[in-house]
Amino acid sequence: MAEESFIVVGAGCFGASTALHLSKEFQNAKITLIDRSFPNPSAAGHDLNKIIRADYGDFFYTKLALESQDHWRSDPIYAPFYHESGMLYAEDKGYANALLSNLNDNGVKHVATKFSVEEGRRRFDGVYRDSDWRGVENCYFNPQSGWGEAAAALESVIAAAVEGGVVLKEDGAARVVIESGRAVGVITETGEEVRARTVVLCTGAWTPKLLMDSAPDDERIHVGSRMLAAGAVQCTATYPPDQMWKFRSCPILFNGCDHTQGELIPPTRGNVLKFNFEGSFTNLEEHDMTGKIVSIPPKPLDQHTWGQSVPQGLKDDIQNVVKSVFGNWIEGIRIEDYRMCWDAATPNQEFIIDQHSHCDNLYFAGGGSFHGWKFLPVIGKYVVQKIKGTLGSEAARKWAWDRPAVGGAMPTYIPQRDLKDIKGYAEVARAYEL
Repeated sequence: MAEESFIVVGAGCFGASTALHLSKEFQNAKITLIDRSFPNPSAAGHDLNKIIRADYGDFFYTKLALESQDHWRSDPIYAPFYHESGMLYAEDKGYANALLSNLNDNGVKHVATKFSVEEGRRRFDGVYRDSDWRGVENCYFNPQSGWGEAAAALESVIAAAVEGGVVLKEDGAARVVIESGRAVGVITETGEEVRARTVVLCTGAWTPKLLMDSAPDDERIHVGSRMLAAGAVQCTATYPPDQMWKFRSCPILFNGCDHTQGELIPPTRGNVLKFNFEGSFTNLEEHDMTGKIVSIPPKPLDQHTWGQSVPQGLKDDIQNVVKSVFGNWIEGIRIEDYRMCWDAATPNQEFIIDQHSHCDNLYFAGGGSFHGWKFLPVIGKYVVQKIKGTLGSEAARKWAWDRPAVGGAMPTYIPQRDLKDIKGYAEVARAYEL
């Protein structure tokens, strides 16, 4: 019998987790993890930090997140990077009632609570006393939520995978090699051909372009409407030392109102704040080999890493989040860097973990839709189950390559505009033409 061999393309959340769990399940297999660097700063999962919560309207993801949180709290691969700060929801969409009902109706043991806006302003040493909570009727707080040091945790998973025998190949994937209807390997960006019995694409926002590059004349191979590249803006900020005491009880804040739609993650060890704006956008381009319009991340590296190459319209959006979160209570907040974070978004924000319906031995793990990172400890386990044919029926249905686009795990992140239409993008793009 031929030796088991796997290529995992992409070392972000899905790829790193998949490589690690493959190394546990197939201890004698040859497993190659391919990416441009380890970790890759362009990956959605390579970030300052990410939110880790089990609060979902869909109980399927609640169960999955609770399983993942157990690892965040106790597994030495993840626990050093987890901070259980709690998470506060102040929103005008009715999420609080839905989240609490979901926990109660499904018998989850929890300590989540709902309380008035006035109490929300008093709690946590009053850090949110001046927040813009217009339209908010009540707050929801789960003290068992937290955040993770994203890049550091990702590096830890990759290191564990290498310890388990995974081989790292520092190169990009230019195309998948398909022969007689089956994937047999990849051609790297440096022109090398790497072969394996099974190819797993964990290529996130770059997946639609990669498949079009791999089989430009075969639309059955293309992603189609199953996922697209979507971006969302973030920023980091600092504050003067004399303001530090105000953050001593600060939880994560989801400020989910029509006038804000943003999040705050509390200070890191280096006293850096991170803010997210939840409105996402596409970057529609004409694919050079097919002539089709597809959303792909911009080519310049600094348009998906931390820096200043962000259109003024996005800076305005995230600056509004900063202002709405603290008002005038925190003095001297200074925005340091911005980032357009690019992820693969599916129409209903369900992941895709499945074999391609028209290409044998080609699997997908992705479609994180801006909520996949928290599942870093466990998502690879389910990818392995899919490869082995043991994935449960509910997960297989929800994560299928071909499925109805119904429901919504994170509907606030459905793209509503294109990057080129955002104020100031022409100026950002022009900088690369000079």
